[in-house]
Amino acid sequence: MVPSAWARPFEQWGATQLQGRFFKATSRWMTDNDYGAWLAVRAVGEAATRGSTSDPVKIAEFMRGKDFDLAGFKGTKLTFRDWDGQLRQPVLLADARSLVSVSPQPGFLHQFSELDTLGVDQPESSCHMK
Repeated sequence: MVPSAWARPFEQWGATQLQGRFFKATSRWMTDNDYGAWLAVRAVGEAATRGSTSDPVKIAEFMRGKDFDLAGFKGTKLTFRDWDGQLRQPVLLADARSLVSVSPQPGFLHQFSELDTLGVDQPESSCHMK
């Protein structure tokens, strides 16, 4: 088992449809890298459309703003941290044939986003991109 952004056995929240469309287009299953690339393109497209701009600086600002969220087929809205630009997203624990869990685990609370319970948080981080 490994933690990953995407896994072939992941079937919840419409992931089966995304997997099927990807397989039909490429004749292979989606990988972590494929999912990351798909999310990046989707995020920029959503931010440009909803922010009504093609200016890269304004797109980046909108993506880190409070009005931006992204549907990523993971059962919750994905957002970017404003302080380091990291995408908040659930982490899958899976092997080649089965999904064991989706984290964050129930019961872990955070003042901004339950997805911030994964990894290093702002007070502990030395990364503060602006």
